Amino acid sequence: MKNKFVVIFTMLILTGCGFTSGLYQDILAAQSFLDKHNYKEAAKKYEEILEKKPSKNVKIKINYQLGEIYSIYLNDYNKSLSHFKFIVDSSNEPAWQVRALEKIGEIYFENLKDYKNSLEIYQKLTNFTPPLLKQNEYNFKYAMSLLNGEKYTDSIIYFNNIIQSSEQEFIIEAYYNKGLAHYFKREWDEAINSWNEYLRREKRNDRKIKVRFMIANALESSEKLKEAYNYYYSILGEYPNPEVIRSRLNSLYERRVARKR
Repeated sequence: MKNKFVVIFTMLILTGCGFTSGLYQDILAAQSFLDKHNYKEAAKKYEEILEKKPSKNVKIKINYQLGEIYSIYLNDYNKSLSHFKFIVDSSNEPAWQVRALEKIGEIYFENLKDYKNSLEIYQKLTNFTPPLLKQNEYNFKYAMSLLNGEKYTDSIIYFNNIIQSSEQEFIIEAYYNKGLAHYFKREWDEAINSWNEYLRREKRNDRKIKVRFMIANALESSEKLKEAYNYYYSILGEYPNPEVIRSRLNSLYERRVARKR
């Protein structure tokens, strides 16, 4: 599957760009390196093509190709970003700008964990007029960038906006992550309320068990020891690591006994 994009983009480069036979051969040579999984040589060949100053149309497509190669295969995210940013700065076509911005946002968010910059990119994508098809995804990634960047109060506002919207795509995830934001703020009751809303909607049992454990933890953190004990006990037979639950139950039992002395 990873090689699929390189074939597609080589075809795009070779289609309707008005290049010389020498450039044609250079592009085919780069594709040959990709076919052999020799990504360093492919990148080197594409960089050499750029040095020959091809047309703007070819240059944009090759920069995109290089951005993909560096990010997916060579893990050189700085070089990848430089090629995608070239497209954003140089292309007059919104479609290319959006493609490149999506890739930049993904690198900042997924690979570099640079949530300050991912926040900026997703804000740009949400501000496109008219709204783009992936508007809901950009809004969610914006809220997640706030959460991961420890801007918990702001993230709660954006998760609420997602929850209150008519679109259903990210509502379940919004409830879960809103609960996390409240949890990190030590707002235990609000976290529990949000996670209970999540549980009403989530269908996968493994995810529900994980959140039920987090609710029990929030109850324990808020000193509701009896409720926490009962909640842990309710998932004893379902939690993947029952020893963890038994340890929590023993700890809570001892704390409750100590309270009564």
